[in-house]
Parts: sequence; structure tokens; C-alpha cells
Amino acid sequence: MAPGLDFACCHGSLPRVEGIFNLSPAEAFEYLSQGAIIVDLREAYETNFRVFDVEEALYIPWTRFASSFHILPHDRPLILADAAGIYCREAARILVKAGYSNIAKLSGGMIDWDAAGLPVRKDASYELSGQCACKLKTRVGKNPLIAKQRGDVIPESDS
Repeated sequence: MAPGLDFACCHGSLPRVEGIFNLSPAEAFEYLSQGAIIVDLREAYETNFRVFDVEEALYIPWTRFASSFHILPHDRPLILADAAGIYCREAARILVKAGYSNIAKLSGGMIDWDAAGLPVRKDASYELSGQCACKLKTRVGKNPLIAKQRGDVIPESDS
């Protein structure tokens, strides 16, 4: 475990929910510099455009989390993150049930992290936009989910 970093003994600006330490983006960023690891639960299409620009991040998409979480280290503090903070609570329950104890969740996920001006790496070519999920497209004009299903190759952007 990172020396001195035990989320059970930490106090933050947000209340604990079901015993899980909730972190603001700024608090999470500070704990990352003290040895915590961010665990990004977003799906691949959500990480095509924007990722946490931090020293250490582990990517386990939520759809594979229940079968893959065992790769997470038990001896490091883990900060669970997703797009908006929706899946983190259930991921925390899974980890606690499996014996993990030093876990926290990023309140507001990547949305609040980015809004707070914390480090992110972005590829504008893959930013999704559209009126609803069925019409999401990247700047290069293809819906990445439909393209993947058909086996299409999404071309690189000129920008």
C-alpha cells in the first residue's frame, strides 16, 4: 500500500456513501500524486476522445468489470472513475465484497474532472456528438459503435 494513504482514515469535502470515500476531482488528483491509482470504468468508445492524463490509470470497462476486477492490486489505494459517477458505486460494492478495502470513487467522473480543468488528453477527431445515442458520430463522420459492429475502419482525421 502507498505509505500513509489509507482512504478509511481520510477526510474530504464530500460525505461517504455506504462507507465509500467520495472524492471531488481536485481531491482525487491530490491522492493520485500520493500513490493512488485511477480505475477508469468507461467503455472504449468513451475513452476514444478523452482520457485522464495521469501517471497511472487502469482501464476496465464497466461491461467487463465483474469478470476482470481481479487484476486490480490489493495493496494500492484505488479511485474508481467513469463518465459521470454512475457505475462507481456498484463497482465499489463488488470490490468490497471481494475483499478490497482501500477504495474511493470520483464524484462526477470524467465530466467533472474535465470541467475542473484537471489534466486530460483529448483527440478531437473522436469526440462524439449527436442528438441521441443512435445518431452519435465522430468528427470523421462515422458512428464508432456501428462501424465496429460492421468491421468498418474509421479513417484518421486530417486535423
